[in-house]
Amino acid sequence: MTVSATPRSPPPLAELASIIEDALRQNFTHASAEVVECPDLREPPFGLSAPGLSGNPVIADIGGQANLFPTPNFDAKFSLLTLARDMHMSPEHGLLIGAGAAPWQDIGHNAELAPNISWTGKNGETANFNDKVSISITNKTRVIEVNPSSSLSEHSITCRPSAPSTNCALMANLFGSSGLPGPVLKITARARTGAHNFTNAIRHGINAAYGDRTPVSLGGAFLLKSGSAKFHVMPDFPSREDLPFRDRQQLEQEWLKYQICTAPVVCLSVFHSADPEGLGLRMEHTHCFDLEGGEKGGHYHYDIEDGGEVEYEGYFNVAEVVYRIDQP
Repeated sequence: MTVSATPRSPPPLAELASIIEDALRQNFTHASAEVVECPDLREPPFGLSAPGLSGNPVIADIGGQANLFPTPNFDAKFSLLTLARDMHMSPEHGLLIGAGAAPWQDIGHNAELAPNISWTGKNGETANFNDKVSISITNKTRVIEVNPSSSLSEHSITCRPSAPSTNCALMANLFGSSGLPGPVLKITARARTGAHNFTNAIRHGINAAYGDRTPVSLGGAFLLKSGSAKFHVMPDFPSREDLPFRDRQQLEQEWLKYQICTAPVVCLSVFHSADPEGLGLRMEHTHCFDLEGGEKGGHYHYDIEDGGEVEYEGYFNVAEVVYRIDQP
């Protein structure tokens, strides 16, 4: 498996906050961005597996969409803990969150994955990612799947824990850190008026300010606090007789399943302002789940104005290193 590491030199959080706030105010009626001490994100409404986003923050882009289209690559199977090792994270303590494809090799079918896993080394033992007995794992990762009993015309979505599996497949975009409290960007927005959704407004604003000369990579969690948004969920793989996909249009319009979800929805996000090194990065990837129930979530597209105001609240940190792992 190939692994490359690209250091980042992000601007100070306070400088980024000003740029992000200006960008969001071009797309939302109300917006703010500031540097705060991270609240305990283990608590509702976020439900992360570690309290914060600080301590050696890194981002990894693993596999990619080429492992799905035009034909699924069934050899692209990954362990989140092995990926943490490849990201040079400490087995003594850490957090991984983000978006990816579910471990079909464990659950028996294809689906979306919202990785949300942390670990600590057990007292008196030498922590080792290769020895799960030496680490204590908190796995709050979700699988978001199309209910296999649904009809093609009236599919239903299920959001459930992925545990005990700590794996993924095909592709993943992960933000990693020690999971510690510390300064983060708190970003809010309400009532969208522009063309960009929440994450794209942020990354386009950063790109407009810095271009390729200072690429910025962020990861974190945000909450759809009010309003509704559009999501897609990958169903199980097509039969071998129906592969390869004819084109992107078939994949996006005929195969993916779409739904509109109302708030609250928790979203785990990784995105980049630029890719000047040509790493083949997926520029934005956000997967979401319902902390309160089991029928909301999937891959975030954009919010829907349906007579009520959409509102977001998020917490993000910047990566010091970007890893590209097993690029197709």
